[in-house]
Amino acid sequence: MAAKADDLILFVLVVEAGSFTKVAEQLNLTNSVVSKRIARLEKELNTQLLYRTTRKLSLTDAGTTFYGKARLAKLAFQEAEDAITGYGEDIRGTIKLTMPVVSARLVLSSALANFCHDYPNVNVELTIKNKFVDIIEQGYDLAIRTAHLEDSSLIARRLIDSDWVVCASPEYLKNNGTPETPQALTEHSCLIYRYEGTGSEQWVFKDDNNDYVVQVKGRFRSNNLDSLRKAALAHFGIAYLPKALVHEDLMANNLVSLLTEQSGKDLGIYAVYPRTRQPDKKIKLLIDYFRDAFQKKQDYFNG
Repeated sequence: MAAKADDLILFVLVVEAGSFTKVAEQLNLTNSVVSKRIARLEKELNTQLLYRTTRKLSLTDAGTTFYGKARLAKLAFQEAEDAITGYGEDIRGTIKLTMPVVSARLVLSSALANFCHDYPNVNVELTIKNKFVDIIEQGYDLAIRTAHLEDSSLIARRLIDSDWVVCASPEYLKNNGTPETPQALTEHSCLIYRYEGTGSEQWVFKDDNNDYVVQVKGRFRSNNLDSLRKAALAHFGIAYLPKALVHEDLMANNLVSLLTEQSGKDLGIYAVYPRTRQPDKKIKLLIDYFRDAFQKKQDYFNG
């Protein structure tokens, strides 16, 4: 007997939640009903999918294999549901998305809240992280990315350009001097963004529209941009940061922008989604909300 589709989807939900209880609450079921339906699925498949203990659930080898296929089936059901709801006036369904920390804090969290207020039948699952995730593998409908995009498996819509600025506190410059050229940075303590450990000490500048790099050095490294911002505010060195992150610090003269004519780092901020998934109406609407929100704060990001 073939496994029932609703039990298959329930299994995926249980694996992703790691708990019968959480899924029972989500679906307004009892724990025993959820447990019996998973047991029914295992019986129909004639194999154990989950190890059950009082503390946690874990997948068996067979369960791991089955989950990979079952998750794709669940996504297919979701796509089918999304496709037909897009034709009606009533916007409903679930959007699973991920976005970076700075954009979420400055712009996107409030835009997302406004979207949810305007469309009360849409559920949102939001993950905020700077690290790139495989949105196809992990089942995301939408991701906001700040990058030079090269992945041909994704479709991207540019939301805004994000300039980066070299900056330091007035006190640091008073005590250590102001670099007049990018090459002079080699004589300063630089605050280094260790993003996935590649090229972090090579800062990009431009000369007559040609890019070049300067190898900097410093004692403070972090994979968190706001930590570098706080170190700069504490007069610990010179940082190369997104303008949006330090816009208010620059306006308040707590930080000073340096080498503005030579700064060559700028990245696009994009809404991206898998090429295999055409976005339905609710995702297109959400992208529009995000784009409008960025445009209202354009002076934070560029110019």
